[in-house]
Amino acid sequence: MRYLPLLLFLFGCSKSNTPKEDHVEPGADSVRVISTKMGRKLWMMKTAKVKERGDTLIGYGVSITFFKGNRAVSILTADSGKYDQTSGNMVAFGRVHLISSDSTELWSRSLHWDEKKKIIWTEDSVKIYDRKRERILYAKGLETDASISYIKFKSPVRGEGEEEFER
Repeated sequence: MRYLPLLLFLFGCSKSNTPKEDHVEPGADSVRVISTKMGRKLWMMKTAKVKERGDTLIGYGVSITFFKGNRAVSILTADSGKYDQTSGNMVAFGRVHLISSDSTELWSRSLHWDEKKKIIWTEDSVKIYDRKRERILYAKGLETDASISYIKFKSPVRGEGEEEFER
């Protein structure tokens, strides 16, 4: 944690000429990381407890809010996670829950955020509750955007609910 003041200085000063910035705000045991591009929030991560290992922050009690424009499009919570400060990529572990602003919910043991592609992905089993269609979907592996507006499954999908679902 002794490097966080240095990180604040580096994030606050050295990246001011680039369009994308990350800002780390340390607390007593917690941290909040805000990723912006040209003054607009992309995502905000909060952790209840954090450890620093090189360029990686390891957080416990993780909450990540994803934004599109000025509006939150989803919130991810997890037991723990890792944030690579160099690449901007994140991984959430444990009881991972992602809920979109339209109330679509996704559960898994892990979810990855790819900063370059702006996608969430996993190879683990997933459960998705599609509130609009009143169905539950199960699969192994997927790719989606932060608002869960599209889902690309990596395996056959099975489901329960009002509509029959076959992939």
